[in-house]
Amino acid sequence: MKLATQTLQELFDHPTMQALNIFAKDRGVQLYLVGGSVRDLLLGRQTTDIDFTLASDAIQFAKAFATSIGAIAIALKKSPSTSRVIVKENNTSQSPHLSMDFAQFRAVSLIDDLRLRDLTINAMAIAFENVQTFTRQAHEHHLSQVIDPCSGMKDLEAGLLQFSNKQVVIADPVRLLRIYRFAAQLDFQISENAIDLVTAYRSMLSTVAAERCRDELMKIFYVKKALPYLQQMDAAGLLTQVVPTIKRSHQTWNSLETFEESPIPASLHGYQKEINHYLQDELSAEVNRRSLIKLSLLLGDDLDGIGERLRFSRKALQFIECLISGSKKLKNIIPQLTQKQINRFLRTYASDWWGILLYSAASSPIDSAILKQIADTYYEHILPIYKQGRLITGKDLVQEFHLKEGEQIGDLLKELEDRQFDGEIRTREEAIAAVAALIQKHP
Repeated sequence: MKLATQTLQELFDHPTMQALNIFAKDRGVQLYLVGGSVRDLLLGRQTTDIDFTLASDAIQFAKAFATSIGAIAIALKKSPSTSRVIVKENNTSQSPHLSMDFAQFRAVSLIDDLRLRDLTINAMAIAFENVQTFTRQAHEHHLSQVIDPCSGMKDLEAGLLQFSNKQVVIADPVRLLRIYRFAAQLDFQISENAIDLVTAYRSMLSTVAAERCRDELMKIFYVKKALPYLQQMDAAGLLTQVVPTIKRSHQTWNSLETFEESPIPASLHGYQKEINHYLQDELSAEVNRRSLIKLSLLLGDDLDGIGERLRFSRKALQFIECLISGSKKLKNIIPQLTQKQINRFLRTYASDWWGILLYSAASSPIDSAILKQIADTYYEHILPIYKQGRLITGKDLVQEFHLKEGEQIGDLLKELEDRQFDGEIRTREEAIAAVAALIQKHP
């Protein structure tokens, strides 16, 4: 079974689910499928993460269940008691896995627990033994088994997002961002009441840890079409609460729209597979190059405090800086573009020239022929040389020319590398001849 492609309806036929049902019954524990898992079950969404809640000690229950099936249990929080059980399909670290979170009620009862959850569509539960009766075309008597104190099913059917109540926002203001994240992921509308709460309490985001704000924001950038939801956040005064340096000009919105509508310019469609693989590569958890390019398009050239404010990983921050500096460099050389300049550009930005090309093409018009020329140069000229390696090494220079290790060897190797990439030397013999000439000229 490939877990990564399963809906919750299909996952509940998994042997692990059968084992959990038996284990809970044997212990007399009433389990409930809860929150986002009920939402995804009703929507038929794919997932490998399942959330349960129970009245007893969740950590103790999860550890005992994990031991019974040979899985891994990780305690997540002590209050409320929360643990995660991870079931791998085989022993390799790359294999698909099933993740189940078990959390103890956060209130005296299940109903009170549900009323503490962020959105009405996430405030539903189903007794575990009733889950398998559900299908996407559930009959009314099956739907009556959904425990729904906040009318989440009604909002789910209407495609509407609402906070469960005002207190959930005050208790955790990051939910102001989360509602837009869910709007983007589910393509739902946000209720007027919810927008009013966002406007009223947006200043409270300053009390939320930067990492939590970053994670919610980047999940919005992660979706295919983030633009309309970012604009809604901006209209509610929320976007600049998180990133004050976002420019929000007509030009920056247009650049983001251009990238989202057509991230790969037509002249580069021949490299679509390579580009998609590049864009999907994650530089930190749930932050890939595609989402960082989108953020960078809204930042423009203003990176003031972005690292400190959003606590990006060093790798992600370096990528953003590379996009902006590399784009400036590219636009400066394009008017008198030579083959040597293309070679230097590709070597300077060896791992992220694709990102610079895509960012630059979205932020301002670039001749499609130039984009293709740069990409062709990399794959037809630069990459083969990388694979070939140096024509001669420092050890060769010592042996052939009796040079002493030091700065001179480094300078010679750098000069040879430049000439190799510029196509001036192609063989070992030509490299040795070039060194001899250089030594004679500068003994």
